[in-house]
Amino acid sequence: MLWWAACLICGGLVGLVLAAVGTLRGRVPSRFRLGVVAVGAAAQLAGAGSFAVVGAVADFRPCAVRTVQPPGDAYGTAAVSGGGLWEATRTVVAAPVSGAALLYGVGKGGELYRCDNGTTAMVLDDGVVRAGTMFGTVFLTDQRMEADTPRMRSLAEHEARHTDQWAAFSLAAGPAAFPALYALDEALFPGAFNHFERQAGLEAGGYDPPSDCPSIAGRLTLLSLGLLAGSVLVVRHRLRRPSASKRSGKAVPQR
Repeated sequence: MLWWAACLICGGLVGLVLAAVGTLRGRVPSRFRLGVVAVGAAAQLAGAGSFAVVGAVADFRPCAVRTVQPPGDAYGTAAVSGGGLWEATRTVVAAPVSGAALLYGVGKGGELYRCDNGTTAMVLDDGVVRAGTMFGTVFLTDQRMEADTPRMRSLAEHEARHTDQWAAFSLAAGPAAFPALYALDEALFPGAFNHFERQAGLEAGGYDPPSDCPSIAGRLTLLSLGLLAGSVLVVRHRLRRPSASKRSGKAVPQR
């Protein structure tokens, strides 16, 4: 069961299923695999512990940017709902990477703000990309969070959707799934063409919506990679298939 738990921590539900199938088939993981999974699980638990400790002892300022819409109030922008089972789930699932981001921000002397949509803003003077980057539930940014402006509300909503993406892919395939897929998407469809940014809202994230479709080169590259991966799987399957003589148990006559 410890092996299954470690695989769940490192590889999400996919890792758990693979571990369960391997166990049911009587496969024993190699020492190398055991070591890699153990180190990965320990790192994830350490990150989650850091998230819990910093969250308990750090001095959080209230975030002026409101993203949860009170009854009868209207912002003019779509509000992100706060609370609930999903918010609690994503906080737990993303705790390891959130803890690492908090440690980074605290080490650089950042200011912590607790937002009402379940996210944390870490305001830094430098070391951020664009308007900021979301790591789990922690938004590393150089934007000031003292004023509740339409621009900051939109940005907070955009980053909260990235938190949903982090949690969903981490739950499905482990903490490395989302950054790996995001990097691949960014390489093929950069900037405003990135599908994760589109899902989070381009205008809310400060992107200028493009007037044209994603580049043909990006689509062709993605298609080529898919065909290459499929070809490799087919070749590996054919190489692993036993010959007709081996399947029948007959020896091939020597000439």
